Amino acid sequence: MASRLRLALTIALLLVIPVASHAQVPQIGNIGPSGAQVAGAIAGVAGVTGLVLYLTLHQPAIIGCVHSANGTSSLTDEKDKRSYVLVSDPPHLKAGGRVKLKGKKVRNKDGSFTFRVKKVDKDYGACNQ
Repeated sequence: MASRLRLALTIALLLVIPVASHAQVPQIGNIGPSGAQVAGAIAGVAGVTGLVLYLTLHQPAIIGCVHSANGTSSLTDEKDKRSYVLVSDPPHLKAGGRVKLKGKKVRNKDGSFTFRVKKVDKDYGACNQ
């Protein structure tokens, strides 16, 4: 009787072991990511790269007339009608001139705006006011 039980357990064990080991063996045909996963990764990397390049290379531009008071230059943008205090303005920037400036817009804690001038993109001459 013990030999029959031992034989039944051995046969059951031999039937279960290959099924359990089959789940751990990878299929040879499915190595690596699928084509859709690769395309998704490439699209994601391209999108992030484009966003980083845009944010680092894009410099806002403002166009308007330069005003000077108490040694501080300011400019009122023609598009958004906001007045910007010009920080690090170039020495050849004249009051009363209409210019296009490239740089960085900054909103201060008190609600005022400053513009960090990187370069004078175009000088249109005197303002027509």
